[in-house]
Amino acid sequence: MLTNPIARLVHLSCRHPWAVVGAFALLVIASGLYVARHFAINTDVGQLIDANAPWARRDAAIAAAFPNRGDTTLAVVRAPAPEFAARAARELADRLRRQPALFRTVDLGPGDDFFRRNGLLYLDAARVHVLTDRLAAARPLLDALARDPSLRGLANLLSVTLGTPLLTGQVTLRQMAPLLAQSAATVEAVLAGRPAALSWQHLADDAPAAAEAGLVEVRPVLDYHALLPGAASSDAIRAAAASLRLAERYGAHVALTGPVPLSDDEFASLQEGSPLVGAVPVAIVLVLLWRALRSAPLVLALCATMLGGLALTAALGLMMVGALNLISIAFAILFVGLGIDFGIQFGMRFRELRRVRPGTGTALLATARALALPLTLAATATALGFLAFLPTAYRGVAELGQIAGVGILCVALPACVTVLPALIRLADPPAGARAPGYPWLAGVDRALQAHRKTVLAVTLALVLGGIPLLWRLEFDFDPLHLKNPGSESMATLASLAQGTDVGLDNVQVLAPSVAQAAALAARLEQLPDVAHALTAASLVPDRQPEKLERIAAAAARLLPVLDRPPAAPATDPQRVAAVRTAALALRNAALDHPGPGADAAERLARALAALARAAPAARDRADHALAGTLRLALDALRLALRPQPVTLAALPAAMRRAWIAPDGRALVDIGPKRPTGTRVGADNRLGRFADAVLRIAPDATGGPISVRHAADLVIAAFVQAALLAVATIALLLLLAFRRVGDVLLTMVPLLVSSLATLEACVLLGIHLNFANIIALPLLLGVGVAFKIYYIVAWRAGQPARLEHPLTQAIVLSAATTGTAFGSLWLSHHPGTASMGKLLVLALVCTLIGAVFFQPVLLGQPRPPPPPS
Repeated sequence: MLTNPIARLVHLSCRHPWAVVGAFALLVIASGLYVARHFAINTDVGQLIDANAPWARRDAAIAAAFPNRGDTTLAVVRAPAPEFAARAARELADRLRRQPALFRTVDLGPGDDFFRRNGLLYLDAARVHVLTDRLAAARPLLDALARDPSLRGLANLLSVTLGTPLLTGQVTLRQMAPLLAQSAATVEAVLAGRPAALSWQHLADDAPAAAEAGLVEVRPVLDYHALLPGAASSDAIRAAAASLRLAERYGAHVALTGPVPLSDDEFASLQEGSPLVGAVPVAIVLVLLWRALRSAPLVLALCATMLGGLALTAALGLMMVGALNLISIAFAILFVGLGIDFGIQFGMRFRELRRVRPGTGTALLATARALALPLTLAATATALGFLAFLPTAYRGVAELGQIAGVGILCVALPACVTVLPALIRLADPPAGARAPGYPWLAGVDRALQAHRKTVLAVTLALVLGGIPLLWRLEFDFDPLHLKNPGSESMATLASLAQGTDVGLDNVQVLAPSVAQAAALAARLEQLPDVAHALTAASLVPDRQPEKLERIAAAAARLLPVLDRPPAAPATDPQRVAAVRTAALALRNAALDHPGPGADAAERLARALAALARAAPAARDRADHALAGTLRLALDALRLALRPQPVTLAALPAAMRRAWIAPDGRALVDIGPKRPTGTRVGADNRLGRFADAVLRIAPDATGGPISVRHAADLVIAAFVQAALLAVATIALLLLLAFRRVGDVLLTMVPLLVSSLATLEACVLLGIHLNFANIIALPLLLGVGVAFKIYYIVAWRAGQPARLEHPLTQAIVLSAATTGTAFGSLWLSHHPGTASMGKLLVLALVCTLIGAVFFQPVLLGQPRPPPPPS
């Protein structure tokens, strides 16, 4: 049924080689034009999984109710002082709001004017009491600072403080030491030309270092037809920061993180790599092809067939799915690896038969008759391994399976028995001087056959004995582990997470109303693994009348001082005189009051003396670094002393809309409790957090809950695909061999290799993840191909031996395929690299099972059937 039609096809291709090659060339050109005009890639990762799963529908419901929460970019603005960081973030946000074509929403979060005005209301009542008392006591100091918030004013105030107050004991150098030390460090940095600023916020409130980051959260317009959907918006943010001269004016640096930059950096890492790194696998493949075929014309014929077939498969794929996804685009490497496998089998059999046949055409026809059954079965079995993904809910791999499966059956196999023979016929290579094979392994063959039962028993004992290891096989469901830790987005996220709740691990619940959301949040906050459960009601501070009264009392005393017009700007000679006077006062204070704080005073005295001798531009920079932050801090204090009562109705519309849907449904946002300094994605308590939340709120979704559901779906899809692949391949072999025993002789080594691969993963510490799990069902198809070559030869009466030319063909084919797959290992993308690593491991285990275990399992061949 197979041999005669394929033999006729090869014979026809050899009789009309130019027609076959010409038709193939026209198809390739047409396919190339189609791909060039219709190539599209959909980088929306949300489309990789079936959206009909219950958890996916819950995700979609929250996304529909609160559309401004998804696909965000977080611009992290860092500066030498939080005052500068906050100011730079506000200017950046104002600039981005003028670009509605690129940004749907722009939010400053805690830096928004609403929180700047009402921030004191969100503090604990006791904290408000302490803070207002401290502000009231500091009224004389604030009076002096507000009167002249400049380098001159600060120097004069320092001189006055080091006079009578220091002599009378009202202040001590020990108390002033932090201010003196930080001021000295700031002046020294200014003189050295480094970005610097004195944070008055830190001095007044002991704020953490993380407060130096200003945050701007934007929801950009994404282009899912580009490999980097958020690239345009990210470039616009960087361009805005550059045009505002944030680095020059505030020493501010803008870094991007959040879901959009994380995804874009992940995709960008797929393209990274030097040309040398990309050229090495190609060179290795060419060397292996030469080792297999020993003929430059044969190598060129195989490469031309494979590359042309790749163009045809790409066109077919685009016709079937419309746009490739981030997984299905990997069909190119898979097609190359598998196409080379079929070509090597055909080319090496031709090379073997060409030595004993009178001409190229005769040898090609004999090759077709010898390989018709094994090649067709191998291609069909491999295609079934891919097509088994079609019924699964993992759409990304289902489309990959569809493209690769159709490409193998409709392109790779037909091209191998038409185009490749036609090219070989045109090249007409001479017969080789040496037959393929490994004759030096004959002794190993005899030893294996002599101890056949022992080898089988030991192999099966090792594999079966390692089955308990499978209980330790882990699936790493954290997608952050698949991202490049050195990328800007991951590095920024890791540093930000040290002191800020970035919310990537938060989960959400959609409640029918604000009241029900608040009640649910109260229950959730009692859980030990929950850090907070926020709702719209959380935006309404408690004990407002008491706090407003305290703030109003402080404002009555301080606002007349703070609102006073400042003094006229100082001339440079006035600044020099004030700075020299302060330096002298500091030096005298250090001499007169030795002990704690004296070293800081002496250090600042030296810095100010150097500043007085420097150019006027240095004093301008010092004024900006020391007094620029003071002016911003005073502005912030003026605003914070004018709060207004906060109610749900009084919330800004955008803020209210972020928590309450138009139909009245309300959001509950739950964050996990994480130890300070824990690396993002490294906290193993996220599983307990998700379980605890689900026990109280079964409809919770997002964060680790959605990731876990996605992992369960992916694992189920791969188990389903693996079982379907095994069943369909076994049925195919049964139809072809018509013997259950022969099917078992083919499938048992495959299953042994699969178990060995999983056990090796445990021993080598390789975790399965969303990327590398694709290697397992894929190699069911690839692995069974190797077994089929042996079983067909064995059924035809040829002993399966290591010295046989078939073994060399399989080894070189596996090495070439492994090089193609292993090139993924060199990727800068951790997920792709892990996929390449597991593919190589699985291929090695499959090769060992095919080359060593299966020949021992087969033993001596049956008598061949009579020739037809």
